[in-house]
Amino acid sequence: MPGHPHVGIASLVSYILKKAPNEYELTVFDEGLESDTRKLTKKIKEFKPTLIGITTFSYCYVNVLDTIDRVYKATKAPIVLGGAHVSAVRGQVLKENPKVKYAIKSEGEETFLEFLSALDEEKKDFSEIKGLLWRKGKRIVENADRPLIDKVDSLPFPKFEFFDLKQYPCYETKGMPILTSRGCPYGCNYCSVKLSMGRGFRPRSPKNVLAELTYWYKKGYTSFDINDDCFTLDLDRAENICDLIIQSKMKINLQLYNGIRVDRVTPRLLRRLKKAGVVFIAYGCETGNQETLNTIKKSIKLDQVIRAVNWTNKAGIKNAVNFIIGHEGETYDRAMDSVRFAEKLPTNFVNFYNLVPYPGTAVFEWAKKNAHFLVPQETFLREISYRDNSPIFETDEFTKEQRERVMKMGFNLYEKKLLKLRLGNTLGSIGYLVTRSKTIHDLCLKFISTRTGWRTFVRLSNHK
Repeated sequence: MPGHPHVGIASLVSYILKKAPNEYELTVFDEGLESDTRKLTKKIKEFKPTLIGITTFSYCYVNVLDTIDRVYKATKAPIVLGGAHVSAVRGQVLKENPKVKYAIKSEGEETFLEFLSALDEEKKDFSEIKGLLWRKGKRIVENADRPLIDKVDSLPFPKFEFFDLKQYPCYETKGMPILTSRGCPYGCNYCSVKLSMGRGFRPRSPKNVLAELTYWYKKGYTSFDINDDCFTLDLDRAENICDLIIQSKMKINLQLYNGIRVDRVTPRLLRRLKKAGVVFIAYGCETGNQETLNTIKKSIKLDQVIRAVNWTNKAGIKNAVNFIIGHEGETYDRAMDSVRFAEKLPTNFVNFYNLVPYPGTAVFEWAKKNAHFLVPQETFLREISYRDNSPIFETDEFTKEQRERVMKMGFNLYEKKLLKLRLGNTLGSIGYLVTRSKTIHDLCLKFISTRTGWRTFVRLSNHK
């Protein structure tokens, strides 16, 4: 179960209601909470939609395919796909889904509203709608890209009224996600963010960010996950947001789980973040080998990682550092540098992920030429899991067996540090030793994935 409703859908709904408040009737079937086919069919029959939108992620894409099949069996209303996966594979999404007539790439707000208007006018040709992919007879047409939205302050806050908030863990923890900017200017060769959000940095103003925080605070929410890709890119803006929160006297907790760059923090900013309520920061390191860092165009130094963690500890903010295994040109020895570096870092815990070579990224083109895919290129996006121990590809220099060995060590280090952070040294250490049994480990994961299990874990957790 996800911790909160889908922000992208909530943002799209909010935009349509703002721009065309009386023109469209909308409803949401929330598969984050409900995957019962009978309930889906019942909702479709009762609502009688003329168009059904489905959001897509490359991760667990097989679930999207299942949803498409279930919707298609319940109604002949046309289906339009959106989300990050469409931006990554573009026309391929229609080629592999003959039951789908339309798809929207990149940001969806303006494209979707223009598309709805064209449907209202019963247009047969959609060539002028930028950002749209569609079927013209037997041919798949990909229209020109739509310019990204520059004035992000003009966008309304996400609306969650169509979601049953009380059923989500965020309701009990009084937590809410917030996005204060879009886009990333950096050129990391593995990252797919630029495919959907572009290479530029489009920040919301500090006052606009404060307004959204205040809106939810007045509704009783006191914990916020900042899900930006580059929250601290503009140091002055980040400090101004902190200052406004401090001046507001709101008593809130802020988490930056999505990660920030180690070269975009200062002791001064970290002190401001702490005073504003930040209790957790994740940093993107990706590898403990400097040569690999240079190859993937991360544009940071290992010394900067150590410095950022030390500064964050001194500021009194809990933190984690993220690593990826399987980079371009990586060998077993270089990957082990990541494990060794992670072990020595004075951070609260570390994350290890399998590299996913998303279509449209530089590392995907490299993998096609230099790697052996262990899962067919045509289908791996349906089956992937970046937290799975099984890699998607191997190379002569870094074999499947070697990668699995490194990932196992990375996962063990992650679980050991995380359990100690969440449950305390004693209970966390006991939990780690007990869950070395695969059977017990799998049972614990299954339990935590339930509503009762998650609530139990939250109550036991020391990390608030």
